[in-house]
Amino acid sequence: MNDESQIGAIRADLRFAPILTPSLQISSIHAFIFPSRTFGAVSCQGGFVFSFFKFSVARSPLRSSAFLRLWLGLSISYVGDQFTTIALLWFVLQLTGSGVAISLVLLCFQLPGMLTGPLLGTMLDRWQPRLVMGIDNCTRALLIGALPVLSWLGILQLWHIYALALLAGALSPATGAGVRVILPHLVSEDELPRANALSSTSLQFASLLGPALAGIVVTQVGGAFALLIDAVSFLLMGLLVFSLPPIASHTLKEASLGKTKWLGGFDLIFRKKEILLLTSLSVIFFFSYGPLEAALPLYSERMLHAGAQGYGLLWTGFGVGALVGTLFTGFVAARVRPGMSQPLIAILWGGFLCPLMVVHSLPLALLCLALGACSWAPYMPIETALLQRLIPPAMRGQVFGARLALTTAAAPFGALIGGFLLQYLSPALVIGLSGIACVLAGVGGFLSPTMHSLGAKEEARPGE
Repeated sequence: MNDESQIGAIRADLRFAPILTPSLQISSIHAFIFPSRTFGAVSCQGGFVFSFFKFSVARSPLRSSAFLRLWLGLSISYVGDQFTTIALLWFVLQLTGSGVAISLVLLCFQLPGMLTGPLLGTMLDRWQPRLVMGIDNCTRALLIGALPVLSWLGILQLWHIYALALLAGALSPATGAGVRVILPHLVSEDELPRANALSSTSLQFASLLGPALAGIVVTQVGGAFALLIDAVSFLLMGLLVFSLPPIASHTLKEASLGKTKWLGGFDLIFRKKEILLLTSLSVIFFFSYGPLEAALPLYSERMLHAGAQGYGLLWTGFGVGALVGTLFTGFVAARVRPGMSQPLIAILWGGFLCPLMVVHSLPLALLCLALGACSWAPYMPIETALLQRLIPPAMRGQVFGARLALTTAAAPFGALIGGFLLQYLSPALVIGLSGIACVLAGVGGFLSPTMHSLGAKEEARPGE
């Protein structure tokens, strides 16, 4: 894989960070804020449509000033992250000319969170999440801001980047898990799917818009200024998070009485079969997805003969499909039980990958990937909303922190297996095997009686 493809792969990896994480196209805001209602209203008469429109707006999570501040902070921060990604990778490429060095930067951002996620999740349960998240973002503003300062002083070296990336990566689960912990305290339970989908859409839109803006900034005014923009975005996110209302004291008291532990989240995951089943499906699903990331650059070069440009177009198609898919999250959540929608999404994603075994046309491959991304997009918002209901409030931080450690590791390990398979199999076949594995993961979910019951009202109450 050449250096240009390495950069594209790293951008793709960052789109799937468990922050997960996840702004809106203005023309689609109305369909996204109240998607479960809009489609049913289209064919109705004018007076009913207007009254229903007002009802839907009233139920939008964005009408909560606290959630609006959080959403704005996330949107700004996600775009800022793209500036750091482009600027750092370009700097390392210019400094070393090594794809390995670029990959090490990515690992420095990802690996520490696997270890610190459970610990930071415990802190989110013991203390006010807004304080933990605010300190995290302000500290990362200092860490990222140190890079342009070192550059302007003429002393920035490669080890500085690795060290600061490790520290920033170690802190990132505080916000990744913290958003999931604090959302149920900002919006009503019925609004959780839409609130989580709004957060996810911010990430998808930033992944499309951010790299283009970052490339212009890096080209016109330099990478140091791009890094400074990300530092400012972290600072703004921190200030907005500090302004959020505090969580009720009795929730924190319950967490304190429960003697929160570093590994307490894993304990609950393995004790509560519904949470274990959802976590297992996600880990297997993300692991099965991993080989796609390793195979797609070679698929573009050898099978499509489209090179790096085609590879970039494939991920752009994925991003567009994912953005469109998030607009339907509320519609899917309102009409399909999570116990059915989650396995179905895995099957659909895998099903859209399988044709790539025989497709040698860039437009058709682009269509398959976009449709697959569109079907995948509701997965994380729906799962997060369900977990927010299933997990007792006093343990949300611990469980989400533990889950981040598991799910963050799944896709990279899958990509590692994919890289091994590529030594013996064609890229198209590796992608096909990835799709088949995702289909099997979904079928396994369908066969579970526990999965079928997920989403029933009595199952969705915390602590029951």
